[in-house]
Amino acid sequence: MTEIAQQSRTIGTIPARAWLVVAIAAGTAAGLLVGAEVDPVRVVAAVFGGVAAALVLWRFEWGIPLIVAAMPLQVAGRVLTSPVVVTLFQIALVLTIVSYGLSLLRGRAAFRLSAVDAGILSLLAAAVISLPNSLNMGATAMGIVRLSFMWLLVVVVANGLTTWRAAHRAAALLVATGVATGGLALAQYLLPGFEVGNILMINQGGGRFLRRVGAFFFDPNYMATFLSIVVLIALGAAIHARRPRAALAWLAASAVPAAGLFVSFSRTGWVGAAAGVVVLALTAPARRRLPLMGALIALGLVVAALNPEGLTTRVASIADTQRDMSVATRYHMFTSAIEIARDNWVFGTGLGAFDEAYPAYRQIGSRADITKPHQLPIALVAEMGIAGLIAEVVLIVGLVATFWRRRSGGWTAMESYAAAALVSVVAVQSWFQYYLYFEYLWFMVALAVVGNRLARADEEARDDG
Repeated sequence: MTEIAQQSRTIGTIPARAWLVVAIAAGTAAGLLVGAEVDPVRVVAAVFGGVAAALVLWRFEWGIPLIVAAMPLQVAGRVLTSPVVVTLFQIALVLTIVSYGLSLLRGRAAFRLSAVDAGILSLLAAAVISLPNSLNMGATAMGIVRLSFMWLLVVVVANGLTTWRAAHRAAALLVATGVATGGLALAQYLLPGFEVGNILMINQGGGRFLRRVGAFFFDPNYMATFLSIVVLIALGAAIHARRPRAALAWLAASAVPAAGLFVSFSRTGWVGAAAGVVVLALTAPARRRLPLMGALIALGLVVAALNPEGLTTRVASIADTQRDMSVATRYHMFTSAIEIARDNWVFGTGLGAFDEAYPAYRQIGSRADITKPHQLPIALVAEMGIAGLIAEVVLIVGLVATFWRRRSGGWTAMESYAAAALVSVVAVQSWFQYYLYFEYLWFMVALAVVGNRLARADEEARDDG
């Protein structure tokens, strides 16, 4: 009798109450569509959102793919814009965190921390220390909240992906969203009348305009950084693939994001991707490293010779502080940030309050309309003082320690592309953009932790066997 009752409460592997939610949502949608004049798109979106929320609250692991799918929708995914911006990603993250907390209370989930968590918590502590003396306490308080959610993102993902299968699926979905984003970026660039998403026309002088496309990201550079991460994941998976068919599939998956990265005309993204590819080659299986390095050198020479759409000219302009105002502003802001850090070395300006101090330090030759920091490593010290510097060191040491433990055991695909992505963003691109709240950075931090844990678990299993 007990067995029959148990079976009556489940259908397949999903509890009957979850199916009940789906049935109620579908019935409500049908009633709305048949009755009043209601926008079908909104109804379908509401039903999908309700079903997705029910699944996430049932099992928090369902929230991870939902988070990945919502992350690229920085513009199109806005649910509210006033008085604050609320996005689908934020809703998905909050639901997943709540479900994870409920799972912890029921004893159905684990709460494991890593060396990386110590670094993120150090950043949070530094932010709190900077609050009492902040030049903008409201901005600092909001920064603390945002950084807290980035840490919770790492915790949820690191504790939710407990098998290789789940981890690889999350990475594959990330690549899929990158393919979709790259395809949209290509459409924005190649079709002048196609105005979906974020498109910027940059005046280069002399009647010349550069069409900067950003898909559904609010900034083309952020889209480019996302696409650089996707390209590195796909290439890393291809390099470590055991079967030629799988390698070709991953290479094909990298093509559209790579094309989207190119038409973003983001020098930050280009240089970051190049640095990440070098890391992929260095962490590839030993027998493939030399051929990969040779292929990279040959590819670089071919691209330089072909110079598509002035690629080398665009890259060379990275050092042009005389004619390129964007480069000049970043160069001068770097000097200003050092001066702000020097004068506020104890408590900083307060997290998120850099722009309050910057006007007094702004140098001639930099754009007056840009006041937000761009060099993250220096900006964190300027905003949070000595505590910010200590937190940076703790975080970097935590990341290095995560990979250092596995240096002699050979790299898995996930460890390889996670390392490549983090070097690309943290060591290179963060010197050009403020990526403290960039969701993909923290998602890759979580994947690094997941890859390390699973690889070490496999080692321990082999040792016990």
